Amino acid sequence: MTSPTGAQARDNVTDRRRAREDRGISATGARSDRLPPAPRERRPMLAALAVLLIVGGAAVAGLLALRADERVPMLAVSKDVAAGSQIGEDDLHSVPVAADGTLLVPASQMADVVGKYARVKLSEGQLLDVSMLGDSGPLKDGMVAVGADIEPGRMPASGLQPGDIVQLVAVTDAAGRVLVPDALVSATRNKGAATTAGSAGSGITATFIVDTADAPQVAAVASSGDLSVILVTRGQPIDEGS
Repeated sequence: MTSPTGAQARDNVTDRRRAREDRGISATGARSDRLPPAPRERRPMLAALAVLLIVGGAAVAGLLALRADERVPMLAVSKDVAAGSQIGEDDLHSVPVAADGTLLVPASQMADVVGKYARVKLSEGQLLDVSMLGDSGPLKDGMVAVGADIEPGRMPASGLQPGDIVQLVAVTDAAGRVLVPDALVSATRNKGAATTAGSAGSGITATFIVDTADAPQVAAVASSGDLSVILVTRGQPIDEGS
């Protein structure tokens, strides 16, 4: 049996290809059952979106930083003001403060603050808070102010200061006699010095707010040097103690 010639082999291959094409099967059809290739990722679009997010985040952070650094002029105290004292324009100045949502007083309200009274002692440089202000001084209906010199040993070693609530005691005998159980200290001054420190070192001159009916005997005992002071409450807001 003889082998087909090269020409006959080529004719056989051509015949098989034509038969396959007649049946609708292409030369690559045998691999048509494979999955289609995945679409190419859209990397440029994703990169652009990432850039936008970064830029937007930076802008928001910058805006928040600017808002946090917004400062508003607020009132501060220019010099020490004793509790119970009336506040004047020269007692105040403006300070820029980041003070959103606080009780601090805006500088634009200075005219409303002037004429009010300090409920507590105000220190130089202190920011002014609405809780520190009162509409009236310590003198109210039925109350009067009585002054007295208080010697060392007749008051606490720490001294007295405006806003203190004290007992005023006559020490004319060994037992002592309470003249006023809840007098308010409205002002103090060291003897021989223009200050409101109220130190007990060399004695002080103090002003007490008492009922009108108690004032004469307090003044009489004070003038004889027999008045002693007992501290009850330290630094109470001035309008709560009167």
